[in-house]
Amino acid sequence: MKQVWNEKRELLSREEIEKIRLRRLRKQLKYCYGRSEFYKQKFDDIGFQPEDIKTWADFRKIPPLMDKEEERQSQKESLERFNHPFGMHLCCPPEKIIITKTTGGTTGMPTFTYSFTQHDFDRWNEGTARVFWLAGIRPADRVLFCFPLSGGWAGGIVKTPLQYMGILCLDLGAETPVEKIVEYANITRPNVLMSTPSFAEGFIEAYPRSTGKPVSAIGIKKLLLSGEPGVAIPSIRKRMEEAFGGKWNDYLMINSEGFSGSCLAEEYNGLHEVALDLSIWVEDLIDLDTHQPIEVKNGAIGEGLLTSLDREGLPLIKYRLGDVIQVFTHPCECGYPGPGYRIKHLGRLSDRLFVEGASVFPIAVRDVITSFIPRVTGAMRIVLTEPPPNITPPLKIKVEYGVGIQPNQLPELAREIEEQMLKVYRVRSKVEFVLHEALGRVTKKTPMFEECYPS
Repeated sequence: MKQVWNEKRELLSREEIEKIRLRRLRKQLKYCYGRSEFYKQKFDDIGFQPEDIKTWADFRKIPPLMDKEEERQSQKESLERFNHPFGMHLCCPPEKIIITKTTGGTTGMPTFTYSFTQHDFDRWNEGTARVFWLAGIRPADRVLFCFPLSGGWAGGIVKTPLQYMGILCLDLGAETPVEKIVEYANITRPNVLMSTPSFAEGFIEAYPRSTGKPVSAIGIKKLLLSGEPGVAIPSIRKRMEEAFGGKWNDYLMINSEGFSGSCLAEEYNGLHEVALDLSIWVEDLIDLDTHQPIEVKNGAIGEGLLTSLDREGLPLIKYRLGDVIQVFTHPCECGYPGPGYRIKHLGRLSDRLFVEGASVFPIAVRDVITSFIPRVTGAMRIVLTEPPPNITPPLKIKVEYGVGIQPNQLPELAREIEEQMLKVYRVRSKVEFVLHEALGRVTKKTPMFEECYPS
């Protein structure tokens, strides 16, 4: 059995892949400059010509060119001027777009980054197949696919690489009543679950209610759960894997690019880059505050700029994602032979809070809370009584306490959690406990904040 999906590309040396990347980068920049009014204006504004890029160092000097808000403005302009929503950064005739999925639009107008020509759709399936293969997904598997499918949401396109790989996809969608999903799973007997961690947690609770058996009885041995933090938190990962009797892997294809996924190593070691020939992300790292390039070395933390390679329709160039990542350059114990680095996703830059000068991300708070499982369930909310990011201490955290914990035990438990927050992140906090399941359960992304201030 082959170790990687695409031996021709994934087994190249770093020197070989860098030659391909630089050649494709220069071609992509020239293509965008000649095909897009948006990119031509951007390049001209900074005094840039594609021919100026002769080395990797030349490229890194270029500042960020776009973020999500600019993408939305680009879409609004193309809608007004050309009657299509794909944006002024579209580099091909709109009729060449054969498939489109949008982001959720929870923070504004949905973006159409997941819009592909036939060439780009093939490219998407190829890059994502490498991620799924690394996670141990194989053609003999049966995948229960429970990401939301309605409303044109981008999660639906994640299933197409499974068909590309020749894998059976049992797609119901997370919006299907969980009782129906349990019934269908009992008939089809999947061995892989693809969903958000929130859905998987809800499925663990719903399955015994419907069948009288633990969820492990269904025979799911591979968990491909993504879209939320969790896999990097040992206590959450342990609970999930013990419940199903399988291994949890994560993946990240951010804005339809940056193909990366976790491996079969015993311990979670971050996400491997598997498609250096298709996009640039990790190695174009900028400082979180100054937005200046920083050295990409082991342990470096910054925001990655996303650049497409060999993309026809909606290529992204120097795109600010707002995702904070940590880079690891040393080899992984799994022995993955590819030349890419590994990353850990630390959170969204927009979610960063400042408490008395100390910065903290919601995932870091959740990491502390879940370390106290089973005395807590792991469900939590950061309660905001004033607009972020600057928070007047203490940081208020609402936490579900675990089954069997008595009210007289809560003050001591709160003290321990607050001390751990102060020790690890230098943040003063105040814990408020609520009953088991009082914070509810969701099948999409679990909210991290509870806003209690006038909008």
